[in-house]
Amino acid sequence: MLFKFAVPLIVGAVVVSIAPAVARGPQPMESVPRWGLFEISVSNPRDYANPFAGVNLEATFISPSGKKVKASGFYDGEKTWRLRFMPDEIGAWRYETKFSDGLPGKADSLMCVNGNLRGPLRVNPTNRLWFQHADGTPVYILAFHLWSLDAMDEVVLGRTLDILATRGFNAIVGPHLTPRNGRLPWDKGADGKPDFSRFNLAEWRRLDNVARIVGQRKMVLIPFSIFGGTNGMPKIPTGEQEDLFLRYWTARWGGYWNITYQPTSEWEEAFAEADAMRIGAKIRELDEGRHLVSIHPLKAGTDKVQQANWYDYHTVQDKLTKWDPEKFTWLVGLYRRVPKPILAHENLWEGNLYHKEAGLDVDNMRKGSWVIALSGGQINYADEVLPGRKYQTRGSGDDYYSEKGAAMQPGGELYGALTILGKFMRSLPFERMTVAPELSGTGICLTQPGREYVTYAQNGGKITLDLNKAKGPFTGRWFNPRDGKFGKRFEVKGGKLVEFAPPDGKDWVLRLKK
Repeated sequence: MLFKFAVPLIVGAVVVSIAPAVARGPQPMESVPRWGLFEISVSNPRDYANPFAGVNLEATFISPSGKKVKASGFYDGEKTWRLRFMPDEIGAWRYETKFSDGLPGKADSLMCVNGNLRGPLRVNPTNRLWFQHADGTPVYILAFHLWSLDAMDEVVLGRTLDILATRGFNAIVGPHLTPRNGRLPWDKGADGKPDFSRFNLAEWRRLDNVARIVGQRKMVLIPFSIFGGTNGMPKIPTGEQEDLFLRYWTARWGGYWNITYQPTSEWEEAFAEADAMRIGAKIRELDEGRHLVSIHPLKAGTDKVQQANWYDYHTVQDKLTKWDPEKFTWLVGLYRRVPKPILAHENLWEGNLYHKEAGLDVDNMRKGSWVIALSGGQINYADEVLPGRKYQTRGSGDDYYSEKGAAMQPGGELYGALTILGKFMRSLPFERMTVAPELSGTGICLTQPGREYVTYAQNGGKITLDLNKAKGPFTGRWFNPRDGKFGKRFEVKGGKLVEFAPPDGKDWVLRLKK
């Protein structure tokens, strides 16, 4: 079922309608929370052969400190253009809009006030392994994959997000658009094929609604594929149409605090490296750095893409197809070579076609999640388990939670373990910690040198920890990743190589802190 739309009275948003030809007396200044959505609509009586491309609505905002910020509007049907903006400075802003063909727009002001939003995701400038919000609040991403949240009934979507939030998920990855059921961002031409110069307003309004609803839960939205080109999505044929699409997308979503731009899935399947570089750079140019940008690869992408200034964080894919969770330690080398946060996007998809039996083994998946987290990765989990606790096969359908959400019962069994992991990671001063596998005999270690050490024994057995450069004493505790409980405290002396014996032969986490 598709969304039912209502008048958009949105928390953290101000929506103002403007008809430029109508004079008004003095009006009270509109108030918008910092990083909230300010939106105006502007009517344009002129006729255009293609209003999506025939004229642009442009704006200049001037911040309280005098900074000038450019923003673009977008056509939203019935001779109406909208402009969305996210103010990031407290105080009075001035703005002026105009159409590119000379039609006058509007000049007015808004008041940016303190609110309860923490702002868009940023990369921690002093420790690039981690994310933070724009206000400096550290954030450890635990994301959930929802393939078709734009097609969910609004009540089902809201219930799904609320359930996920109670389990510690703070981000959603999706949607992945598809030609099925009209879920394409483009309108259709007379021949029934996508018209890449016109946009499907019904779908874009669903995407807008998704961004708003996810944002109301204080969750981040990471799209999987909206730009298309791979995995059943049509590829935009010309550079002009590609540019039009990116301008339209960044204009529609530029005012939302909680989004990142991740245009397509497995980009190497349809695009050359130069294409990926061009697309990413164009998004950064249009968005002017207000939101993070990445792109989903077959594994980790190419060195040139990873090193690009527009590529803010690594998106990686490495499915757990065997009983070898220790393989995820390669994330350490990725970070050390190109120091950016790492989102393990397609690594832990329970019930997935490629994971098979290994992806239904909850112990195996749990161990993989801890290796990822303590190797510096942040997690996106998908529940693709079919009824009867079966994994996907070709043609097995989409009757699983990451497709239907709360319209059905979850099939996956990893939720509890991920909730425990998320709470543990957020209890750490992780924003001050880095990866140091050479310190642990297991090759898995996060540390704030001299202050805190966390290591993991995935198969039990003794652990050695190199504390030669760390003056003690430390307080040590074993943490059980299966039930989320700590053991008794014990004292550890530093200045030497120390050996530890876990409580039993199962997997255990060891935390030392001063």
